[in-house]
Amino acid sequence: MSNPLDLQPSPAARRTPLNGVQCLRCHLVQPPVPQGHFTCVSCGAVLPLQRWVAHPPPDSPGPVRKKRSAPPTTAPSGAGGPPSYRFGHPGWGFPPVVWRPAPSGPDPAGPQPSPALLRAGWLAWVTAAAALVAAGAELWRFLQMIDGRTKVLSATAVSTSDALVAAGGVAVLAVAVLTAAIAVPALIRTHRWAAVTSGRAPSRSGAAVAARLLVPGWNVYGAGQIAVEIDTMLSPRDEARPRSAASRLVVVWWISWIVNAVLLLVTLGRGFGGSVQAIADTVELHVAVDLSAAVVAGLGALMLRRIARLASGPQPHPSRWVVQPPVPTRPVVSATAVVSTTTRSSTTGSSTTDHGPATD
Repeated sequence: MSNPLDLQPSPAARRTPLNGVQCLRCHLVQPPVPQGHFTCVSCGAVLPLQRWVAHPPPDSPGPVRKKRSAPPTTAPSGAGGPPSYRFGHPGWGFPPVVWRPAPSGPDPAGPQPSPALLRAGWLAWVTAAAALVAAGAELWRFLQMIDGRTKVLSATAVSTSDALVAAGGVAVLAVAVLTAAIAVPALIRTHRWAAVTSGRAPSRSGAAVAARLLVPGWNVYGAGQIAVEIDTMLSPRDEARPRSAASRLVVVWWISWIVNAVLLLVTLGRGFGGSVQAIADTVELHVAVDLSAAVVAGLGALMLRRIARLASGPQPHPSRWVVQPPVPTRPVVSATAVVSTTTRSSTTGSSTTDHGPATD
């Protein structure tokens, strides 16, 4: 049999007789065959006797071979010689200073934001109460407008209603601004504090967080976004839920915040109308805006308290009361000491009776 031209065996295979080579087609181990035989004795397939050799391209230079350095001289017997490095003595080293404790600088996360969040939560409750008072004043004005269609209104009632509406609006605006002045810096610090304490880098700078909370129009979406990020970073996680979802309270507050913004825009747009119906609609819309503002403030107070609680961590609560036994006011005398003292006293009395003076 002749060997194919495209599969030539190596020169070593041509000189060595085949013995023990297994065919790749029929898996037969070849018996000893004479030299020059390169196919299977059973099926005639070419035996795996090829050797692949990699050659560089024709136009490329040959491989650069590094000259080996002379082997180091052997040290005399009994001495290991000085230490040596393979690539020369290193140029680095430790500074010549003594070990010192790490400087205890300020906490990179900053102070805990829970106290500021709690203060903002209390102010949010005050804002909710002021919004309810303003809604009541607007509702009274609307009822007076209904009564004014058929009867003459009292000047005192009208002036009182106007004063309550004006005072309620100013009170709501003032308390809301004060609440935002405390809540916005607290939320900015909380956003960074939550990221650092969870082992992450803050995803947004303080200016980016402030812009999402304060820029009109943008804060309709941005305020809820920041609240959701803080809530998800502070919420506990486990292996089953590596990424916690936002709580229902935060989602409901975000929806109420958007609804309040929409009602405010509708009220401003309807206020430009000059008809009697437009004025009546504006009063009704003011009632809706004040009620939605009270809902937003109340839910915001609950949300701020929740974030403060998550930032503070779980607080230990006593499971049961344990009454400590009273401290003795006198030194405790053991029963053994009492028995030995009694025995000693009885023995002394007996000896006194036996050795006393005899009488007739």
